[in-house]
Amino acid sequence: MKNIKFEKYCTSKTSKCAIIAIHGWKGNRYSLKQIAISLNLKNAEWFFPEAPYIVDNNEKERSWSYEIKEGLWERNEPKKLMDEFINNQILVKYESKDVFFIGFSQGALMCYEYVLNTPYRWAGVIPIAGFMLDTENQKKRRLHPNQKNTPIIIGHGIQDQVVKLKSSELAYSYLKKNGANVKLITYSGNHKIGIQFLRRIRQFVESTTESN
Repeated sequence: MKNIKFEKYCTSKTSKCAIIAIHGWKGNRYSLKQIAISLNLKNAEWFFPEAPYIVDNNEKERSWSYEIKEGLWERNEPKKLMDEFINNQILVKYESKDVFFIGFSQGALMCYEYVLNTPYRWAGVIPIAGFMLDTENQKKRRLHPNQKNTPIIIGHGIQDQVVKLKSSELAYSYLKKNGANVKLITYSGNHKIGIQFLRRIRQFVESTTESN
């Protein structure tokens, strides 16, 4: 089985929390580093896992899944790989209540498919410009019972033409119906992480870290 490669970024020798930033389709472990630099959060250690599957034979372009056959995508292996990464690199150093997740686009899908179904109470989960699978399945479990109180902040650009705002609206609706502690925040912009929303992330992480 493959291993997940990753990069780290930290502005101080000590850190109170971990932030795991999950890139999108055709991204890699360097794609979201600039966000960490821009936010300049004190006492935070960033981790940037890289998706294990190569897209179009380009080592720099990665995906969190691959098509097994037409219309059928691998969903179990990437979850197992993320389990190994979380257990071996994150939870050996941080308690789950001090760990945040940020996922962009396909990375947001990983938040919905993987992160919210793990048996932990995370500090916060922030899916951005993403989508949820199987929204027509009303009976599918959307989050682990231990995560009923995990703060979830969904962000989406109003003018996004790659992943339409409707996708996040559906995700919000399904999570809300499952009793999640979830908010949906829209911002002006296309398929990107808007400056306005970055400020909200900073505020959320700082206030949560201080309260812990």
